[in-house]
Amino acid sequence: MIKASTALYGVLGHPVRHSLSPILHNAWIESHGFDAAYVALEIAPERFEVALAGLAASDFRGLNVTTPFKERAAAASSTQSEIVARIKAANCLTLKTGQVHGDNTDGAGLVADLDARAPDWRDLDGPVIVLGSGGAARSILSALTTILKRPIIVINRDQVRAEETAQAFQPYPIQIGSWADLPSFLAGASLVINATSQGLNGLSPFSPDFAQLAPEAIIYDTIYAPAKTAFIEAAEAVKRRSFNGIGMLVGQGALSFEIWFGVRPDLHSGLTTLEGAMKL
Repeated sequence: MIKASTALYGVLGHPVRHSLSPILHNAWIESHGFDAAYVALEIAPERFEVALAGLAASDFRGLNVTTPFKERAAAASSTQSEIVARIKAANCLTLKTGQVHGDNTDGAGLVADLDARAPDWRDLDGPVIVLGSGGAARSILSALTTILKRPIIVINRDQVRAEETAQAFQPYPIQIGSWADLPSFLAGASLVINATSQGLNGLSPFSPDFAQLAPEAIIYDTIYAPAKTAFIEAAEAVKRRSFNGIGMLVGQGALSFEIWFGVRPDLHSGLTTLEGAMKL
């Protein structure tokens, strides 16, 4: 029950009506007995900064930020974590007395999901391919360059943006390539991550030929709506391991929850909750 004392949290995005974050966070809030509520807030792109300032001045305590606002959320933050200062993108905001602190839990959330569902992924041979150079891609790169030593390749349509992304993680030797280069880079890759919005809600689907990948390779789509994108179907067609973004959503959500409430919720329970919701 929402009361006058209930602390408010939410997720900002455009679109955001597909978001499962309210189901996830409200289940965790209930299980821990906190007096809080979490909602989805659809914000028109041209109104993002105004909306954020209003929420920061209200009783909202924390916000997650999704497409297309992560870079603008970082720019609008009063203070930033070290990760946000480096990658210029925030997906987790803590609000207090009109001030906004920006953090980013996306990359760490993906790593937590891979550790849980594919424990051997860190030991695989071959390059890692990250598709995209946006906020999600840079957060993932921040996490990967901290724990891996094997080659990482960033594939992006905008080569200038890709070069800027690679430079942000120097001295880690990130290689860049264009979309046309993808087929040649796939041979021998151990992990391929789609960190673009291609395929979100079924729009602009794409399905690379993953037959060149080693049998133990992993294909990861950060999108979870739909649950099975053309990207995932392409992986299944050649019998390669594949995961959609539901586990990353749970992982980054758990880290956001810990920032706000001081306790890390159970990832398995969160994944079970969302998998059940997606079947409804």
